[in-house]
Amino acid sequence: MVQNIILTNWQIHSADLINIRTEVFIQEQQVSAADEWDGLDEQALHFLALSAQGEAIGCARLLPEIAAHKSLYHIGRVAILKPFRNQGIGHQLMQYVIAYCKKAAPENTIYLHAQTERRQFYETLGFAAEGDEFIDAGILHISMHLTVQGA
Repeated sequence: MVQNIILTNWQIHSADLINIRTEVFIQEQQVSAADEWDGLDEQALHFLALSAQGEAIGCARLLPEIAAHKSLYHIGRVAILKPFRNQGIGHQLMQYVIAYCKKAAPENTIYLHAQTERRQFYETLGFAAEGDEFIDAGILHISMHLTVQGA
């Protein structure tokens, strides 16, 4: 399990965030650098999962947004380094991000664009799919929003 999850920003931990996302998205999943580095990182909140040794092993990004006069939280760029997968770290990281959102602004809708092969993972966290699947960065995705209060 993860030793610690921290809330951070791009200015403090960009090197760790770049390393994780480059390995997972650009190298493993063949996402283009242009798609990955969308210019939103400096204004986003970031979460880092740290191992017991203090190594950055996972991350997530949170973007506050306004759409149709509604305040939203957009979770994205969720990634766990390959050697640390299937240990519950992604679940723990997402629970931390969700708890942060609910504490900071409980009225905000929380949503994400999940890679369709990760849909079940997000459903276990209380997210429900909505709309049609779509291609983003060459990968099939589905929009999902958090539906349960206790997740």
